[in-house]
Amino acid sequence: MPNNSPKRRPVNLSLLALTLLCLAFPFTAVSCESPMANISAEYTGWDLAFGGEATIEMSGKADESAYASKSAIPGQPLMVVALLVLLAGIVVLSRSKAGHLLGAGVGALGAFFLIANQVSVHDFLASGLSSAENLDPAAASDMVESRFGFWLALLLTLGVVAYNATALALGGRTARTVGPSAPDPTRS
Repeated sequence: MPNNSPKRRPVNLSLLALTLLCLAFPFTAVSCESPMANISAEYTGWDLAFGGEATIEMSGKADESAYASKSAIPGQPLMVVALLVLLAGIVVLSRSKAGHLLGAGVGALGAFFLIANQVSVHDFLASGLSSAENLDPAAASDMVESRFGFWLALLLTLGVVAYNATALALGGRTARTVGPSAPDPTRS
């Protein structure tokens, strides 16, 4: 019988809740450096899920209003799915009957959709840059990068997988050792 005591559930719930908080951090950024100015536009996880404007930072002689109108990104369906997986995981894993296999599955699905979304957004932004600014696709792709919010969210979802996989492995090993043992031949 798996040990899913209330003392063990907060690990899953805490990691998933922290993952949702990481959506407020920058996930993706577009950076451009030129002799006239340095421009960086960052999108949070929430911007990617529901669509939004980038946070733009500039240094040099550049007009921020010219770039602000081009910085909007539509909501990304894969990010919405990742968000729904994380929310459903919190609800399902808060129940006492939820097992470690389910926890590992929720973590793996969350990580998968976060990665798929990041690849999709990277391609979307790079192709937009390439066509709008008449850039080589490879050069445009080099301007788009993942930021710490994405890496933290991915690390936390993989932490859910690792925690539950470890609990499954240890639970299986202790279940085998608890069974009836052979009689000790030295005892009579």
